[in-house]
Amino acid sequence: MAKKKLILILCWIFVMSTLSGCWHQNELTDLAIVSATGVNRKDKQWEVTFQLLTPANASANASGGPGSGPPISVLSTQGKTLRKALSNNEMENTRQLHLGNNRVLIIGEAAAKYGLNSLIDAYLRNPQARETVDLFVSKQDPKLLVSQLMYLEKNTGEGIHKLIDKENKATSILPKINMFDLANQLAGPSKCAIMPELMISGTPETGSTQALETTISASKLKLGGLAVLKAGKLAGWLNQDEALGVSFIRNRVNQAVIPFSFPEADSEDENKATFEISANATKLDIRMEQQKIKVDATIKAAGMITDTEFKLDASDPELIKELEQVIKKELLGIISQGWSGVHELKADIVGFAEMFRRKNPKEWKQVENQWENVFADIEFKPTVQITIERVGLTNQSYQEFAE
Repeated sequence: MAKKKLILILCWIFVMSTLSGCWHQNELTDLAIVSATGVNRKDKQWEVTFQLLTPANASANASGGPGSGPPISVLSTQGKTLRKALSNNEMENTRQLHLGNNRVLIIGEAAAKYGLNSLIDAYLRNPQARETVDLFVSKQDPKLLVSQLMYLEKNTGEGIHKLIDKENKATSILPKINMFDLANQLAGPSKCAIMPELMISGTPETGSTQALETTISASKLKLGGLAVLKAGKLAGWLNQDEALGVSFIRNRVNQAVIPFSFPEADSEDENKATFEISANATKLDIRMEQQKIKVDATIKAAGMITDTEFKLDASDPELIKELEQVIKKELLGIISQGWSGVHELKADIVGFAEMFRRKNPKEWKQVENQWENVFADIEFKPTVQITIERVGLTNQSYQEFAE
């Protein structure tokens, strides 16, 4: 029995001796935690800006005291290549950059026009970087956006991440795109991609916590339009109505708010209403007829009337049908705007190339190298079906009760 115990002890010692310990570690005090990154092109060089968390200040409570200074600090470096710009950080930063907590990457318009293939390559090669980082394009200097403080969020990078996540679920105007999505889109059949725009409205007050001591901010971070890329470079912009139209075509709408005007209201100044979409589905059918590609889009949307400025009696089925036709016309207009925007840019960000390649593999080989021109010649026909499921808690508008 004693011999068996001795053998077990020796086996245990042998197994433990083969386990590696923590031979290479970094203390928190030796790390600079990156929460957001900005990338731009200046003077024929890459400029990389890091938003670094100040742990003591980021965790401080609103009452102030120790650690009540700025929750972030900002560091910018330049280099002929992205890796060189990153390594130049060692010349002025006492801590090692930690990119594992980076939530957002903001790309300047100059860098987007230059081309993002090298950025994608450098990012995917870095074992620290995460391909799930949220991507944005900005017409403004990314350094300003990375330096901007946010109400309610001491970690600006986390705040921007929450902002696009909430918008994507609530209004579906802009898509949530990460590095993995961008790489896949640009490597796909169409070689096109989209990214949301991030901007500063008002007068930027970067680098100062005094802006957070007032109830009204002079500036704030907000989402804008939609950036369109072709072959890795910025090709143009779509406004929010066009972006929403693209979301409907791509079947990426979770919820959407559609304002509309009811022409038969008593007054033209009081004919506005809102239709909130809670369920939506888009079905696309692509085919070739007489050497021409045609796409039929069938969009079905259901939701509720959330507010009106005119008299509404929801118990009248004829009125409901009339409202459905008005909303249908409004939604068709939004979808048509989205299609016109991408059609003008000759940028297939709606995925028609992939659909055509799967359905017609032989024909695809003939048009693959000239898809940009083929896409510009596609005949697109959308149809919309609207269903008003609810009108809220009352069948009559407040105008009816007031009279």
